[in-house]
Amino acid sequence: MNFLDANNKWTPEFMKYIEETARPSIKLTLTKELTRLTDSKVGGKPWLPPMVQIPHDEDGTDYLFIAQVNWAKMPQLDGFPSHGLTSFFVKQDNTFGLLDQAYHVLHFEDVSDTTEIDPFQPEDPDLYSPVLGGPYKLTGQLESKLIPYKNFLSEHFQLPPHHDKVVYSKYWDLSDASGSRIGGYPYFTQDDPRSEDSILLLQLDMEGDHKDYYVSWGDSGVANFFIRKEDLLRLDFSNVVYTWDCL
Repeated sequence: MNFLDANNKWTPEFMKYIEETARPSIKLTLTKELTRLTDSKVGGKPWLPPMVQIPHDEDGTDYLFIAQVNWAKMPQLDGFPSHGLTSFFVKQDNTFGLLDQAYHVLHFEDVSDTTEIDPFQPEDPDLYSPVLGGPYKLTGQLESKLIPYKNFLSEHFQLPPHHDKVVYSKYWDLSDASGSRIGGYPYFTQDDPRSEDSILLLQLDMEGDHKDYYVSWGDSGVANFFIRKEDLLRLDFSNVVYTWDCL
């Protein structure tokens, strides 16, 4: 297959072929702005129904609240909830719960919307967390993503070869899956640890602005939460898989 034409542009043949891999995604943007308790956000204070507490470890230490997604305030993706709220928590330890696989993903169908503001708090220097201060409001925009190199499914497709540095670099940019997102394809700083396909429920990448970091998973790290398609359709969040890696 010819990947590039004489003008160093993708050939129609290749684009038609590779667009078969396209998956819809919600690109997430984090901003420092007025955030309500029930908004989609990273960090801050989680919204929880009455009588529901923040998960805690065996010593009684609260898990870290990472993010929540209010699905009614997100663009609609096929197969994903259209309402309700999903919250993500990880254990407060040196690996953010990764080695112990200590994390909780909670989903609530009924959300009591409120105008209560979740006030911004700066980073707590005594708290070891990937989220630095917050909350950071989450907004989403629909986009389409092509299969990246670092995906176990990529071996089933004829992608530009590594030895051709020009076309390899161009496709790396074209299929870049980094950034925070819902759906689409995941991004890994190392290799894809999965052996079967799954839905990207939430990807939280390193985030920040020209002054401060908002999110930092180790050294330029990224975290992923995966769910099986059938579980998502049933709104069963008991088998979500969590992983993160860094450079």
